[in-house]
Amino acid sequence: MREKATATPRRIAVVGMFDGVHAGHRHLLSQLKEEGQKIGLSPMAITFSNHPLELIAPEKAPELLTSPGRKRRLIEELGVECEMIPFDERLRTTTAAGFLRTLREHYGVEALVMGFNNRFGHAAPRDFNEYRRLGEICGVNVVPATEYAPDGRKISSTEIRRLIAEGDVATAASLLGRPYTIEGIVEEGKQLGRTIGFPTANLRPADPRQLIPKGGVYATSALGYPAMTNIGSRPTVDTAGTPTIETHIIGMDADLYGKPLAIAFHRRLRDERRFPSIEALRFQLAADRAAAMEAYKSDTPPT
Repeated sequence: MREKATATPRRIAVVGMFDGVHAGHRHLLSQLKEEGQKIGLSPMAITFSNHPLELIAPEKAPELLTSPGRKRRLIEELGVECEMIPFDERLRTTTAAGFLRTLREHYGVEALVMGFNNRFGHAAPRDFNEYRRLGEICGVNVVPATEYAPDGRKISSTEIRRLIAEGDVATAASLLGRPYTIEGIVEEGKQLGRTIGFPTANLRPADPRQLIPKGGVYATSALGYPAMTNIGSRPTVDTAGTPTIETHIIGMDADLYGKPLAIAFHRRLRDERRFPSIEALRFQLAADRAAAMEAYKSDTPPT
């Protein structure tokens, strides 16, 4: 955590992993801002650069929905200051009272909004009233947040991970409030797609911990263009079978090698499969391109 500042702003905070910054998280951050406006405190989200399970039980640590950098940007775009800290051994052994004192002394936190199922601190209390009592001792007013469950469906990062792992990126997008996105750097590939009229950008994810959707062909978008993305081994043209994330950006053929690229997943079109000939593959890719353009048109609001 940062060193104690000489002139720390008066803040209201919320603490959590915020992986995905999904619709439930944004509901919580909206409440944070509203509470802050009522009592004249600046909103801050305190989150972690690594999942706590990476330290506590690495074998159980989930793949991430957002890289730390993207998570910070998504939170700050909502008008909330974001403080990102590593979940390390010192933090793991800090009690709830100790953590509340740190929030008060180092960050100027005078109020804390707690999500309905949020817990923190070593041997964390299970009762909200206990957090409130500890907060009073430390000079932090602990405020409960309301649960967000539109149409009776609870939104969680765990559920979104399950959907993406199964390839259901369309339902995942409805819970995220936006398409699932992978950011990374374009690497030079074998340029096999170019030889059949479908040049592709081969993406290396910026964070190797990020969850990759189930293999197959997806309607995606990139750089403001419709696109189609193949996740898998390209069995018709690449006998080596090396897994890749390859995107054909429709209507753009610029040199992207070495440049950053973000791919937004709109819907899954089909499984990856081997075709009997290059001509059969080209015919299917043309159909995929038409489907991807239609998905982009329906998912992109008119300007």
